[in-house]
Formats: sequence, C-alpha cells, structure tokens
Amino acid sequence: MSPFDAPGSREPRDRPDAPPVPDADGVPFDPAVLQQAAHPEGVEAGELPELLGQVEAHLTDCRESLRRKFERAHADDHRELFFVPPDYWEGVATVLSLSSREKEAVRRAHERQLLRVGAETRRGMEFDAALDIRTAVVVSRE
Repeated sequence: MSPFDAPGSREPRDRPDAPPVPDADGVPFDPAVLQQAAHPEGVEAGELPELLGQVEAHLTDCRESLRRKFERAHADDHRELFFVPPDYWEGVATVLSLSSREKEAVRRAHERQLLRVGAETRRGMEFDAALDIRTAVVVSRE
C-alpha cells in the first residue's frame, strides 16, 4: 500500500471526473498533482497553472533565500522542495494579493507535490509527518 492509498492520507486518489489540467508544463508540478489540487469550491483546474505560474515567478526570485533559511526536503533535475513554517503562504498571499481560495489552492498543490515525491522516493511517511507541523514549497530548478 502506498501513502496515496493509506487511510487518512492527505493525498486523495485521482478523481476520474476532474477535467484535465491545461498547460501544466510551465510549473514544477506533476499534472496529476494539479488535477488533484484543483477544487470545485476553490480554483478550477483550468485556472491553476496560471495561478501557480504567478507564484512560481515570485518563488524563483526567493530561491536563494529559501535555500538559506529552510530545510530542503528534496531536489531533482526539475524542482526543489522545502519545508517552511505553516504561515509561509500567508506572506506570499499578501505579497501577491491572492484571495483565500487561491492561497489554499497554492498550498494544497505544493503539499500534494511533496507527498507525491515522498511516495516516489519511499519517504512518504516522513513527508506526511512533517506536514503536521510545517508546509511545503516547490520551486523550479535554475
């Protein structure tokens, strides 16, 4: 059983009724994660890549600061993942003038990407436990 199948896991299975996510190539997220992070009461799947692109531009400017201040959970050829304080997304939302639903969609996408990478690297339980006290940031590599 993978962390994606575990009862109570933060990572729901792919929703078969969810629409495909367009233009997901410009952000450091797996398309399945974007589909899972889209929420009918929040940000729709079609809006999510553009929103995450806006956040990605901000995070790219902050990459060196993220590296200095926070624990890097994982890095690969495409992205770096960091553990940050739970209120991190409040500050980003303020700087970028994000609504509460946009902020939650961004947080959800970043955390779900962390959990997906955790499952792929056999660190799923570790990453899931870390999200009890922190949140995640995903930023593309240079």
